[in-house]
Amino acid sequence: MNQNKDREDFMMCLRNIHTEEDLLSPVIYALMRRSDTPEQLLDDVRQAAYKLGVSSVEYSLEQWMLENRDEYEKDPEGFASRAAKSATEKNKKSSKKSGLKVFTAQELSEMDVPPQQFVIEGLIPMGLGLLVAKPKIGKSWMILDLCLSVAAGEPFLGYRTHQHGTLYLALEDGEGRLQDRMNKVLHGKAVPKAARFSITASCIDDGLIDELSTVLDANPDIRLVCIDTLSKVKPKEKAFENVYSADYGYMGVLKNFADSRGIGIIVVHHTSKRRSDDPFESINGSTGIMGASDYTIILNKGDRNEEDATLSITGRDIEQQEQVVRFDKEHFRWTMQGSAAEIAEQRRIADYEANPIVKTLRVILQQGDGTWTGNAKALNQLGERYAKAELAPTPQALSKAIVEIEPLLYERDAIKHSVIPNGSGGKQHSFRMFRTDNTNEPTEAEQTHL
Repeated sequence: MNQNKDREDFMMCLRNIHTEEDLLSPVIYALMRRSDTPEQLLDDVRQAAYKLGVSSVEYSLEQWMLENRDEYEKDPEGFASRAAKSATEKNKKSSKKSGLKVFTAQELSEMDVPPQQFVIEGLIPMGLGLLVAKPKIGKSWMILDLCLSVAAGEPFLGYRTHQHGTLYLALEDGEGRLQDRMNKVLHGKAVPKAARFSITASCIDDGLIDELSTVLDANPDIRLVCIDTLSKVKPKEKAFENVYSADYGYMGVLKNFADSRGIGIIVVHHTSKRRSDDPFESINGSTGIMGASDYTIILNKGDRNEEDATLSITGRDIEQQEQVVRFDKEHFRWTMQGSAAEIAEQRRIADYEANPIVKTLRVILQQGDGTWTGNAKALNQLGERYAKAELAPTPQALSKAIVEIEPLLYERDAIKHSVIPNGSGGKQHSFRMFRTDNTNEPTEAEQTHL
């Protein structure tokens, strides 16, 4: 028998199976045992079981083989014939049924659909999520704080949590390091009894689902599982394997498990070295990783030495958002600073208030009748006098700097700027302040002069 052709046909058969019942059926068992390489085909069945999200895969496979082994060994041909006949009859029955469950818009509107459940309100829904960041910028501190906060029912980053048991797979830590980190995050607070930990776990295709099932069965209060990191549990790459299909497949196993259990699973992952304006394109691996997930959170720093980091969030059931967070080195926790837009505006205004051009203009315009006209050299000299700083190294640089702050000049100080040619190829800057108290915008009458 041609082993390659045998396996190719078997794999084609598996790809057309979409239910556990069809996979772990007598006909599949018969096809596997009739092969010259049944152990290899059993491994193919195992992979298919993981992709379907079969609970307790190894146990299910063992029971399936025990149920069929004796009957097959007594009469292989008769067993195969009966299995094929049963499969044919089942297919005939199923073909008479509609494969689509169709409902009207009115029926949809009247359905009693349960609301989306959250682990952390507005941030972490149930299902499968990703937390992605560069190595060594604090994502493990964040995920540890998240688990402890949920277990204690305390806010996380200012968001309200729903108290649940948690399981943190700290697969890059030892017990001593994990203990030290937990004590630092708790900072003297009581240890939440609902938080559980493990520093070991099998790969997704080699027992992880069974291990998680055992823990969850023994601890039904656990509704959040955090896996740190993906690299510790992802299956080994196979030669000539499609990367997208492989990534989507094993992440789909976690997704199916989370959905079947009604829990949240967060997988910690790394960014790649490729650069992109879109933070979600920086995820290491194929797009299948993000594609199989319900939501993705990117923790990003432009520079490792920066205090603030951006938390970019997107998902099927959460609002797309960007938040600015900061790591509190005293309490070893990330803290919320505000939305990225809010922080950017605060920084823009702070830079404006510190600008020596602004300081100079406020002085000279408030001293007289609220107007001033002169060239760049004269304005620079005034800057040295009143702001104790050079406003710009060249007239061209000064003109550019003024243009950049023009919107805020008008918005915050009611100052209108214009440029007047002096007839000899040069130019003068003209400023007019419509309010000298720096509190109000120009009146309608004053705006007619702008």
